[in-house]
Amino acid sequence: MDTLILVDSIQAVPDDWSPKLVMCGKVLLEENTARSFEEMRKCAEKEGIGLRVFSGYRPAGYQKELFMQSVYGYMSEGLSESDARALTARYLAKPGHSEHQTGLACDICRQDADDADESFSKTKESVWLHDNAYRFGFILRYPRMKEHITGIAYEPWHYRYVGEKHAGNIMKRGITLEEYLYYSPFENSIVKSLTID
Repeated sequence: MDTLILVDSIQAVPDDWSPKLVMCGKVLLEENTARSFEEMRKCAEKEGIGLRVFSGYRPAGYQKELFMQSVYGYMSEGLSESDARALTARYLAKPGHSEHQTGLACDICRQDADDADESFSKTKESVWLHDNAYRFGFILRYPRMKEHITGIAYEPWHYRYVGEKHAGNIMKRGITLEEYLYYSPFENSIVKSLTID
């Protein structure tokens, strides 16, 4: 399983992508993602932090429903269909282009909550995740001030499993998955070419 798969507005989930899904609380996640989340949840719990996944794997059909509900909602407020689709795409991936379809993404909230919004970033749970999620292989997928790179607005609740090694490198450098995938190999090749034996 390629935990570094990039799914965004341009690159769709591959047709042959078939993660092994298991239950994690009340949602489905890819098995390694679920196991790592459980380890993280238990560690957080020991420190008085309650975490829960409120959204995990989403089939393409469900993502389409969510996307169109949002589009119709904006249209009911007077936006044109094209404007409604553009605004929706800032906050919700179009069907076939959602990380949730990989099983590697999870939306995390407080244990006693049903959802999260931008105010989640001010909670002790969010601070704990920011400081510790990488230890369990997770990255904050859509960070603040990186919207021009990810194409998605800041989502302090959306975490993506990439594995501990990659998560540590991404966290240490303060970069996005896109930057890690596109610039890290390039930087590594420059470093190698400048090394004097």
